[in-house]
Amino acid sequence: SDARAKAAERRAAQAEAALRASATRPLVKRTGPFRHVNVQKAPGAPVTYPPGQRPSWMTQVDCSAYDYSCASSRMRGAYEAYPLHRPPGEISDTLSLDSDGGAAFRKRVLERLVAPAAPAAAPSRRWWLAATASDEGAVQVSKDPETTRRALEASRLTSLDDRLQAAVSSEGAVPGSTVLPAPLSKRLAWTMMDKKYAHDMLFDVAHMARHVAGFEKLVVVALDEPTTRACAAGSISAAFAGAAQTSGVQAAGKMKGVSNALVEVVQGAKFKASLWFVQHNYDFVFFEADVWFTKSIDVLWSAAHRDVVTYQESRRAPLEDLDLYVAAHQNNPTSTNIGVYAARATDASREFFSGLLEEMRLKPHKHDQLLFHNLLTWHRMKPTQPVAKEWRDAPKIPKPQNPAAWAFIDNHMGVASTHPIITQDTAFVHTLGNMPLDSQEGKKIHAKELGGWHGLGTPPGTPSYYGPSAHDGRTKYLALDGSPLNGISLCERDGYHNGRIAKARVAVLLALAAYTGRVLLLPRIVVDYHQYLLWTFLDLESVGYGVEWRETNFPSNPRSWKNGTHAFGSTARVSLQKHSVGTMTSSGPRWAAFESTSPRRPGEMADVLASALKPHGDAELLLVDLAFADGRFVSELTNCRNEKECERRGVPWELVQLYRKLRWCGQTIDLDRFAAKSFQGWDCWGKGRPP
Repeated sequence: SDARAKAAERRAAQAEAALRASATRPLVKRTGPFRHVNVQKAPGAPVTYPPGQRPSWMTQVDCSAYDYSCASSRMRGAYEAYPLHRPPGEISDTLSLDSDGGAAFRKRVLERLVAPAAPAAAPSRRWWLAATASDEGAVQVSKDPETTRRALEASRLTSLDDRLQAAVSSEGAVPGSTVLPAPLSKRLAWTMMDKKYAHDMLFDVAHMARHVAGFEKLVVVALDEPTTRACAAGSISAAFAGAAQTSGVQAAGKMKGVSNALVEVVQGAKFKASLWFVQHNYDFVFFEADVWFTKSIDVLWSAAHRDVVTYQESRRAPLEDLDLYVAAHQNNPTSTNIGVYAARATDASREFFSGLLEEMRLKPHKHDQLLFHNLLTWHRMKPTQPVAKEWRDAPKIPKPQNPAAWAFIDNHMGVASTHPIITQDTAFVHTLGNMPLDSQEGKKIHAKELGGWHGLGTPPGTPSYYGPSAHDGRTKYLALDGSPLNGISLCERDGYHNGRIAKARVAVLLALAAYTGRVLLLPRIVVDYHQYLLWTFLDLESVGYGVEWRETNFPSNPRSWKNGTHAFGSTARVSLQKHSVGTMTSSGPRWAAFESTSPRRPGEMADVLASALKPHGDAELLLVDLAFADGRFVSELTNCRNEKECERRGVPWELVQLYRKLRWCGQTIDLDRFAAKSFQGWDCWGKGRPP
């Protein structure tokens, strides 16, 4: 009817007006039967497409690497056929080669990816390096130099007690201020961090603690000097708790091979600080640096809506009266996880943490989490209850005079696991590894793939990982195009199970990212029955900091999108073929050919790549189809022996050097390490070998 038609037009106009109001950059406009993606000046675009006309590259937006439904119901008849697979038989246009651009391509690949001391691409990384180089560097980058100087002076106080007092005073925390049954967010929050976490997480964690968890007061216990300086420069209240001059590594046990100094400072500082807070009458909530909050901490007061421990053991007292409230493991609700615990300042909690420090002294090689778990059991036992002979790890200290009342947090609200399952109830997620104090980078990227990473906190003046400032024009992105699920397929004729195909295409993508200054979206790998995450195969440490990258699930995470309906503001698509280049225009595909000599002219490929990408500098997302990087190209790249031979075969020597510099875990993807089972322990960071 006319009324329905008018109502539909009105709703469409309202939606477009809302979209226009939220846009800060031109958006992609799709017109008519969808056949192209084009950078338009006018904002606003429909969010639905006629059947079969949704752009093929959006599979990476619609489908995470975990999502198997995309391969069935959602894929059926929804997407266009990739429009740039093959050039026409005759091409009238000729590609004008840009020799200056080719020279710039070679230079940037060399400087940003091959050179051992490449300049940092990320502004936040440059801020970190400047702030942590020296005390004066911290003062220079600070927005409040006087406050930074005072914080640095406080970090040099003789005792940890004095440094903690200075930190809580600078935060304005008042002892004894929590009144029952006050929410957990009113308590003092604190975490611990060293430079391995802090260099790209410090501001993110601080922002998350205040704006997601809802804490009003936050203190960071900094485990090294760089973290202390960064906190001072960023106006984050911190107490320095550095390691003593302890050498060697753990010889045995769960932490075999881990630095003794790191074990000493992490475990010692954690429980010393806990005791100090309750001794000085501060109720607190502690969370480790690899814990990510998804909701307000206050929802945990309702976390015992399911009695996750048998026989009512989890709630002997009302939650607000508990001395200790402790996380558990998702797969074992009675197994302590000390990634998160809350404590009231009571005689019982003071005796608990005093006893814990004594247990650490008596059992210096035991894992701190085991000591904590055993002491919780100790505090629940009756004074006359005998100790079972089978309990070999029973505490050596006397039974408590003031037993602590404690409970476990619901293990689906506080999710701690090597394979976390985040549910609608989850308030925080703690990504675990297979060894304590190990592989921080693996825990980070696992959290990103899961969607747990916060990504909105950043050093002053730098764009954030997610959010509006990631789409304000300073950050642009590069992604693979023209392949199944926009991934690297190793189940096709040209490269079946051939790890060199994946390695070569990743090297090319990194080179293009270096040349264009874009952030590379890591492609998934598609093999046989599963999808795979590249970081289980590529050692990302070997990439360095000259090029930024984002996790595979970045485009499918709405947290990363430009707004509620669009992942990116504008896109451009380029197909790089053997003898031609295809580009999407407003009227459809446009092709330009280029002549190739035999043997190849030195620098020819660099000139072609630079010429093909040059017109698309304004697009926020640049999608490239690496059709030229077939089996023959990979053979030329991997088998040429020196610069002269490589250039004669048409492969830039800088690309060969990059390929040889990258490190990998295995000759090809490990078929048992598919995305749906991935966890931190499969991270390749720092473990790779030459190709």
